[in-house]
Amino acid sequence: MKNTFFTTIVFAAFLGTGIVSANAQEPAKTSLEPAQANQPQGTSPWTTLAEPAELKQDEGGGSNPLLMDRPLEIWTFIDNYRIITGKTLHLTVQLIWKLGITINLEEINKINLPPCRIEGIVIGERQIFDNEHDYQVITYTLSMPSEVKDGIYTLPSFALTYRNEVDKTEGKTSSSPITIKKTPIIVEGKVDRDVVNIGDRINYALTIRHEKGVNLLWENLEKQNFSPFEVLKKHTEKRTEGNIERVTISYALSIYELGGKKKTPEIPALTVLYYQDTPAQNVRKHSSMETFDTKEIKTSPIPIIINSLLKAVDVPLEGMKGPVCYSERSLFLHGYLPMGAGVMLFIFLCVMTLRATSRRFSPSQNQAQETPQTSLARLKNTLASFPSASEDATADAKHLQEVSKALRSYLGIIMGISNETAQSAATANFLIHDTQSRLQGDALPVIQTALKSLDRLVFGTRIEKESADKAMQEIQEIIRLTGSPP
Repeated sequence: MKNTFFTTIVFAAFLGTGIVSANAQEPAKTSLEPAQANQPQGTSPWTTLAEPAELKQDEGGGSNPLLMDRPLEIWTFIDNYRIITGKTLHLTVQLIWKLGITINLEEINKINLPPCRIEGIVIGERQIFDNEHDYQVITYTLSMPSEVKDGIYTLPSFALTYRNEVDKTEGKTSSSPITIKKTPIIVEGKVDRDVVNIGDRINYALTIRHEKGVNLLWENLEKQNFSPFEVLKKHTEKRTEGNIERVTISYALSIYELGGKKKTPEIPALTVLYYQDTPAQNVRKHSSMETFDTKEIKTSPIPIIINSLLKAVDVPLEGMKGPVCYSERSLFLHGYLPMGAGVMLFIFLCVMTLRATSRRFSPSQNQAQETPQTSLARLKNTLASFPSASEDATADAKHLQEVSKALRSYLGIIMGISNETAQSAATANFLIHDTQSRLQGDALPVIQTALKSLDRLVFGTRIEKESADKAMQEIQEIIRLTGSPP
């Protein structure tokens, strides 16, 4: 019994090992053998029949996968597949090549893309793509001639030659053709922002460009549906650009509630109906049956993100936060009026500053009208008001200061210097400012003596009557000698 149980266990283990080994070898056999049997000459070893790689035969006879493994690749992108006469589109060509490859860039200027007309070419700088490739971007500006009829056209592919500097071989790579559509009308919808709060205003611009001979159905344009958004304001502007009519309809939109299952609302696609002037249409216009063969064109929907923490509720929010609209009176009182007052205040402050500056750096009106005669009369009046006998030493010092100022002012006018210079000049250097020698020679020692006497009296500790009388006599002598100034 024991031997039978042991034999059964060994047999089961051997049978399980064989099954596992067969299952492990079977996928390798089914995946490698067919690939090796049916693999063309020169194909990469990872290529299988289940996922064949796209191959392209080069002039040298080799074949490589298309994904960044060719010496040169040409990628083309276009900004809009619909074009209208008078509007340009941009074709972006991106060249990617391996290191060691030299491209014949002179062929770029020889490329033709009928039926479009090349208006300009912008060739970018060579840049590094990765460790093994460089790239360059070329932008073509294309336009459609007016004589080209409406329909679908294909921009032909173009080829560029290159040279491999490593093995000295040459080759050629072609681009893919691009399909565009020439239409008599193009519509475009744009918003100023796509992230708003509840109740904020969104400016949506619907731009319609169409050729002459295309008529819009304005009844349809007046009934555009922007649900769940509400139209607060609308403005229409028409403009003619050569043979193209441009209509811009500006809408002011707002949303007040987040109802429904759709968490992110969107501005729906707008439908524009139009018809063209054809001989058949003209006949129907003159007949009793006014029917038109209308066509339609739509804009793309634009999703709007509501930046709000509020949950979807059934209570309308117009009363809580409405659109920001101001009346003309409110704009005037709270906008233009404060701005005007600020401008007037600024001008007033500038004028006051300029006047103060001009007064500071220019002589005053009193100084401009000051003459030797008026200054002499002021000096005489100051001398006449000086008390002959006073017991108040402070009053005497003050009178002597006035006499000194009046004398210096009088002498400064005669010498032709400013009052500030005459008052601030030192006594020892006072006569040096008489550069034009306007003072008489016999008056100079008397002036020097009188100024020194006044300084001793003004800055002395005690005022003696004899010294004050002597100073007054010296000033009288100065008046006598300079009483008739030149």
